[in-house]
Amino acid sequence: FQLKNLTSIHIQNNLGKEWSLPSNAQVGDDTQFERLVLVRNNFAGIIPPWLAKLKQLQTLDLSMNNFQGAIPEAIGDLSSVKYLNLLGNNLTGALPSSLGKLPAIEVLILGNNALQGELPASIGNLRTLQLLDVGSNMLTSTIPSSFANLESLKYLVLESNRFNGTVDVLESMKNLTVLLIRSNSFSAALPDGLFSGTSDNIVVDIGDNKFTDELPTSFANMSNLVSLFGPKNSFADNATQSSVCDNSTLLVMDCDACECCEVCCDGDDGVCDFQLDGRAVLGYECGAWYEYCVRGADYFAEAGNELLSYTILY
Repeated sequence: FQLKNLTSIHIQNNLGKEWSLPSNAQVGDDTQFERLVLVRNNFAGIIPPWLAKLKQLQTLDLSMNNFQGAIPEAIGDLSSVKYLNLLGNNLTGALPSSLGKLPAIEVLILGNNALQGELPASIGNLRTLQLLDVGSNMLTSTIPSSFANLESLKYLVLESNRFNGTVDVLESMKNLTVLLIRSNSFSAALPDGLFSGTSDNIVVDIGDNKFTDELPTSFANMSNLVSLFGPKNSFADNATQSSVCDNSTLLVMDCDACECCEVCCDGDDGVCDFQLDGRAVLGYECGAWYEYCVRGADYFAEAGNELLSYTILY
């Protein structure tokens, strides 16, 4: 299999038969291959290590297939890759520390697999990283303190894992606008400076954790807090300021933590379990052009109407 004269391959939505990537490929120093997109094709087998030899590769999207085994340690050799998406496969094992060696990476999507272990502290080296998604895996531990160095990070998805500890380190992420960390065991109070560095629309899902105390006072002054989901936590009574209700397009909290909420969680009703589709919110269907598809305030207004209709009907 030779790549010398190719610069791009895009194969998508071919589910009829099982595919596999070749175990070997001739990759020379003069290979100019830049883009490999194999989305939703029923590819199986392991991710072959030779992919890491593609020094000019900028986009690698193997999402929604059946790749198995571990993410190869050699993945850190992709010195030009900006967009790396392995969402929705059957990948197992630990996240390789070599992920922290990707000097140009802007998007790293590893969600919806069966990955285990801790978040590598080396990911904190990725100063160009704008989107990190490791949601819906079996990852444990706390958020590494090195994540305070992720100065370009805008979108963080850690939902449906086994993380614990505080989220204080997120206060240092001045460009953070989307935070989806539902269904973990994060605890303590949210830091006061969370989201204080951005004027962009803010979307937050912190539901089904162990957060306590009140919402940060800074939330009361945020006209850009478009969506906040915080049910199934241990917030104090009346933890939500009335101005948060006034400013938010879509707000759901536990009923005892939010007197001003138009829709709230009272026990085990459907409101408590309602959650945003992170892949839809962040426009993953647009691949490397996801930022052109990130959902705006209208999307959350529609979701709010759906929730309100649910409470009226049931």
